[in-house]
Amino acid sequence: MILKEMLKLEFRKALRNKSFYISLIIGCIITMFSLVYNIEIYQNEIMMIQGDRLNPMYGVLSLFNRWIGGEPFSFGSSAYFFVFPLLVAIPYGWSYCEEKQSGYTRLVTVYSGKKAYFLAKYAAVFLSGALAMVLPLVFNFLVSALFFPAVTPSPLYCTSNGVFYGSLMSMLYYSAPFLYVFFYLCIDFVFGGLIACLSYSVSCIVKYKVIVVILPLFLLLAFHYLRQFIYTSPEVHHYKEISPLFFLRPVQIVYHTSWTVILIGAAILFFITFLSIIWEYRHEIY
Repeated sequence: MILKEMLKLEFRKALRNKSFYISLIIGCIITMFSLVYNIEIYQNEIMMIQGDRLNPMYGVLSLFNRWIGGEPFSFGSSAYFFVFPLLVAIPYGWSYCEEKQSGYTRLVTVYSGKKAYFLAKYAAVFLSGALAMVLPLVFNFLVSALFFPAVTPSPLYCTSNGVFYGSLMSMLYYSAPFLYVFFYLCIDFVFGGLIACLSYSVSCIVKYKVIVVILPLFLLLAFHYLRQFIYTSPEVHHYKEISPLFFLRPVQIVYHTSWTVILIGAAILFFITFLSIIWEYRHEIY
């Protein structure tokens, strides 16, 4: 019963604070850069093939390679999938750090118990980060649907679609693209939440809110940079993408994404974040 009350309290605090809405607004603004760019490209392509439905390039025009998750070239797309670790940490990832410093944590754990408080906090941070990651993408997809035709992509234009034979869920992309988008949004939802929880974990040992918010971004950037020491041979084409900055995008950027990498990455993030919360739970709160 106490856990349920704490969940309601933490969810309310997470989803009704200004930081959550600021993160969503920033995310949506970034996605609009992608939309404007793709509308311009789409209009140019329409002018080129207008009146000729037999034009072999007609099948290239599709919602699924014009929304922000379906194209890797615009500034909006590149920027969003670069700064999302910061966007998911802004809404609520810093909250434990602030509450711990203010003394709120000591007071609330007396009433609810440490277990209920830490579990509720973890769930709220996860939800806020997951929504901050996915809602701007959903916004862009829905607005893009007003401008681009929802034509089922053709594998003949795989180079334009960015989804190839070995790409993750490629068969689904070319047969049920809405389902493909939904599954990718689910993947982004989970990783957005886990990366937000990474900032929560950092706040267990770091006292400064700014560092708590930006550190997950720098950790992912460092990991992204270090991957070049793994991809050592340019002649090898069977490498799997391991950087979340790339494999969370629904199009292939460099290497194929695999379910193995996604599941291992999610498991590692969950293990690190949840283990740090257990460590904090077992120590005195000062």
